[in-house]
Amino acid sequence: MPVTRRRPSRAGAALVGLLLAGVAEAVLARASSGPGGILERQYVLLGVIGAWAVVFALAVRLAFLVPRRPAVVVVLLLATLVRLASVSAKAPLSDDLYRYAWDGVVQHADINPYLYPPEADRLRSLRDTGGGDWLWPQSKAGKDRETRINRPNVETIYPPVAEAWFWAVHAVVPLSLQDRGFELVGLVLELAIMAVLLALLRSRGRDPRWIALYALCPVPVLEHVQNAHVDALGVLLTLLAVLAVQRSPRAPAWAGAALAAAALVKVYPVLLLPLLLRRRQGRARVLLAFAGVAVVGYLPHVADVGIKVLGYLPGYLSEEKYDEGTRYVLVTLTGLSGLPATALTAALLLALLVWVLRGMRAPDGGPADYDDHGSADGGDLAVASVRLLAGVFLLITPVQPWYTVLLVALATVTGAWWAVAVSLAAYPLFFQTITEGGGVAYGRVSYGLAAVLVLGVSLARRRAQESVAVRTG
Repeated sequence: MPVTRRRPSRAGAALVGLLLAGVAEAVLARASSGPGGILERQYVLLGVIGAWAVVFALAVRLAFLVPRRPAVVVVLLLATLVRLASVSAKAPLSDDLYRYAWDGVVQHADINPYLYPPEADRLRSLRDTGGGDWLWPQSKAGKDRETRINRPNVETIYPPVAEAWFWAVHAVVPLSLQDRGFELVGLVLELAIMAVLLALLRSRGRDPRWIALYALCPVPVLEHVQNAHVDALGVLLTLLAVLAVQRSPRAPAWAGAALAAAALVKVYPVLLLPLLLRRRQGRARVLLAFAGVAVVGYLPHVADVGIKVLGYLPGYLSEEKYDEGTRYVLVTLTGLSGLPATALTAALLLALLVWVLRGMRAPDGGPADYDDHGSADGGDLAVASVRLLAGVFLLITPVQPWYTVLLVALATVTGAWWAVAVSLAAYPLFFQTITEGGGVAYGRVSYGLAAVLVLGVSLARRRAQESVAVRTG
């Protein structure tokens, strides 16, 4: 009797493909963390990230061909593997973590981080004890140390909750671990973010396999782990705010407090405050909680250093050319620059906010009121947040990819896969800015393609909705 061979099931083949894609991502993560950073490897490193993005898209598709439970388990295991593979001896794309470490050193010396720049004579004695050859390498007897800290002649830019985090990391992570110490802290934050994302997917009744959109995406791995950006803490706190709304829509004070804490890590989560205040229930509690956390965070520093609590923020905005109106690489395609470009961008941002808020209206024309799952008849907080952030990033076109990880996280909650393109679009502009000292051509192409995709998906969905309305009407 002939022996018949059973053909492998579609799910089994997809599982094998997912495992292979995850291993390929880990290989690419290790390749991106190899010797030499962005200045040494330049566009070769960008090519690695591009290849990683392609494998990521394939991995997400395969995850949805595997049954839910094994898919989620495998995705989380692969996500951990990829993040471990990305840990490197030296962050390849950014030197921000050296400022984080230095601010922790300064605070543990009982000195306010907003008072002095790293090169100040007042802090000279900390250079030997505060990281030594890691933060201030190439020391010679009788000569000043050099430093890896960026902008060493200006005060810190980071808000109070970020500074508190730097203090805490310094207290528990030995400086001897150097870059790896902050990267491992970023890995822990990433695991916490994925746990909250799973809780959000569960509370919304969404397919948990959507976790692959964040877990296997190269952007959070590169920015939160490999380059150890403190934005990971801001993303975590923002997601906790969204979860607070979904879990307890009639008592959202914790949402306001968590969002305020996120904004005191990095400013941009404050963009979601108008969406939070759109809710009819608990608006006053949200606002009071937000204001209370902001006051508690800033008051001790204001009492100590006054207006210096702003640090280098005004100078940073000028350095990024937002005051010149040339940072908006898509808006400047109109031929405008300077104040007219800034004015047009501001008008478009306001129009975007109004459009998003109107989308959160209930069918009776009043403000949307959320049900027990955090959703509303006219829209919900997470969906509105994705729309707002995607539009904001396409209008202001940031150079820094790490600003956009929050968009990837919220896109995971809502299934808005197209939003990842907006996040990835920052890399060509970032590489051109760092390696060539300026230029916007690559950013115009990448952000332009992302904008075309976003508009295309929006039009396709509108037509599909209109078609359904016609059939059911």
